[in-house]
Amino acid sequence: MNKSITFLLPRTGEIPIGGFKVVYEYANRLVRDGYSVNIIYGIVARPISNIMLKCAYYFLRFFRWVKYLYYRNYTPDSWFKTDERVKHILKYSLSEKGMPETDCYVATAWNTAVWLNKYHIPTKRKFYFIQHFEDWAGPYNAVLDTWKMNLTKIVIAPWLQKIADDLCEKSYLIENGFDEKKFHITIPVEKKNKYSAVMLWHDLPFKSCRMGLKALERVKNKHPQFKAVFFGTPDKPKDLPAWIEYHKVPSAEKHLNIYNASAIFVGTSSSEGWGLTVGEAMLCGCAVACTDNEGYAIVAHDEKTALLSQIGDAVALSKNIMRLIEDDSLRIKIAMAGNLLIKNYTWERSYKKFASLLSQEF
Repeated sequence: MNKSITFLLPRTGEIPIGGFKVVYEYANRLVRDGYSVNIIYGIVARPISNIMLKCAYYFLRFFRWVKYLYYRNYTPDSWFKTDERVKHILKYSLSEKGMPETDCYVATAWNTAVWLNKYHIPTKRKFYFIQHFEDWAGPYNAVLDTWKMNLTKIVIAPWLQKIADDLCEKSYLIENGFDEKKFHITIPVEKKNKYSAVMLWHDLPFKSCRMGLKALERVKNKHPQFKAVFFGTPDKPKDLPAWIEYHKVPSAEKHLNIYNASAIFVGTSSSEGWGLTVGEAMLCGCAVACTDNEGYAIVAHDEKTALLSQIGDAVALSKNIMRLIEDDSLRIKIAMAGNLLIKNYTWERSYKKFASLLSQEF
């Protein structure tokens, strides 16, 4: 039987998004394993109850839909290569009408779960792939309600599974993987410039990048030779200090070089579903200094694979960065331990669990 799967995404995929990257990783492996895979991008994804606001929202989104259809720039081609057999489909909405007929459907965000919950298909064909508690993307109660829907829930982290457990909702834990072909050590840990750091820059408030910048400035005041490189999807911040290099949406090769040219990775988020950048940096031999949010903490173990500081504490984060600069043996030990640990998290392991769970429902 030709097994088929449709992923429902809440927006277009032309800019790098960590959760989308995970979906694309699974999509590539599924088609290589004989599955037929559709990735549906919904222009109208957010459910709105107020009729006036809903009409205005739908009207404005219609023009965005037409623009994307015309330019055909809604796929991740510029930053992630998907297998040519993966079908990318742009839809005005994620309603059931007009959806391709497949064996199962996978919601990938809280608002896509709202749409999927309305589909008139057997419950066993509906999956909810949960990569964060998305109260930053929608109203708390609306997000919480999606966790209670009659969908098969897949969570990527133990802290998310605990939320499901507390709600008395069954969930399946499938932690993310990392690709050593894309991220690996090219500059030996002990040969990295200890006065160099790398950090993700993001505009979302919970990423706490401004706090990270304050921490780095404290390090710079103590160690004038210190330098940093930022990468991200936004335009370069206008007030970024001259001693910080910025790369907007770096190529895969450049991204690998950025990690390897840096001795320290700085993680600033107040909340993360998983913390993909931490794992990527570990694979490239960076010693990690980061906040102690539950997503990072899956692989960032204090004083073992990372140095952790309290969320929002720029002073403590700067002190940990300086510890890594000033103690060569500690920096190397942290980097090597992180690199060893993260190699246990392979996409092969994750995919085997993911495909096995989906196939049980066919």
